[in-house]
Amino acid sequence: MSKIKVMHCLGQLNTGGAETLVMNIFRHIERDKFEFDFLLFNDDKGFYDEEAKSLGANLHYTSSMGHTNIFKYIRSIIKILKDQNIDIVHSHMDWQGGLIVYAAYRAGVKKRIVHSHANQGMFKTSLLHRLLITINKYLIKRYATDCIACSQEAGESLFRQPFEVLINGIDIERFLNPNQEIINQLKQELNIQDTDIILGNVGSLSENKNQRFLIQILSKLDKKYRLVLVGDGSMKYELKQFSKELNVMDRVIFAGVRKEIPEIMQLFNIFLFPSKKEGLGIVAIEAQVSGIPCIVSESIPEQVDIGQGLIKRKPLIINEWLESIINIDKNKTNINKQKITDSQFNIKKSCEKLLKIYKGDKNE
Repeated sequence: MSKIKVMHCLGQLNTGGAETLVMNIFRHIERDKFEFDFLLFNDDKGFYDEEAKSLGANLHYTSSMGHTNIFKYIRSIIKILKDQNIDIVHSHMDWQGGLIVYAAYRAGVKKRIVHSHANQGMFKTSLLHRLLITINKYLIKRYATDCIACSQEAGESLFRQPFEVLINGIDIERFLNPNQEIINQLKQELNIQDTDIILGNVGSLSENKNQRFLIQILSKLDKKYRLVLVGDGSMKYELKQFSKELNVMDRVIFAGVRKEIPEIMQLFNIFLFPSKKEGLGIVAIEAQVSGIPCIVSESIPEQVDIGQGLIKRKPLIINEWLESIINIDKNKTNINKQKITDSQFNIKKSCEKLLKIYKGDKNE
């Protein structure tokens, strides 16, 4: 029996929530039954490129919608899908999925999936973008055979038809059993002392992730508090300059993009997640499974709470966050491991649900 060929469509294989979910599924899926390939709209090297290839994926590249005209964009997608004889197209491009599933329809692909990984309100709101989003929502309604969202909010912000919620599951075992040797190496590398209180954040350094808010908070805290920012992005330089202006540069650690997230989490006393908008927030799930108390903005969907009493939701008001940071129990919590392993947050559960959708028996 031949493998089912799935083409995942993404901008780039970097460390965002969508890419992390896809790679988590790729590591756990039955690769003797499914073949994952990737259609990428940026030919710069991505964080997961080499791992994806090592797992058997072929990476295909074409120009993004912003770097070519719409007709060439669609024709390019159609050609790649036809040449590769794809069975399932799974778009992770949020509202841009409309044109992708239209192209997949033209290419004769029978199963065409659009996956909403974000609250669409986070995207640009110029007149042109609003028009493009409206057109794509129409195309999704007409040409998508299945719609998936990482949360109820993410789905409602994009789809005009019924959708399935697929929680971004994680590799539970990795976060429950971090490598102590790596933790010790990270402490030494980042010069973290036992007396430090570490505030942590993981995500792209961007306007939406709102790390500037965290630097403001740090400037009002005692010097025993330090902030570790894991990730990279367009605002890195600006955030460094802002840290200097507030005289906290010596207490902000820009740790860059990291593979060792389960071990990085063990450095944190508190995980802070002040995003302005999120589809779900997979890193908040990872932090909770690591036993770390979390303070998150009110824009984070409630579905991110794993039910272990580790989440505090706060409006983006500095004084309220300061009070919570000072008063929160900074000790790691012993979570109910069996309950979490059996929960929807386990990547194995995500795989099971996605495979049902791929096979067309999602209601079983």
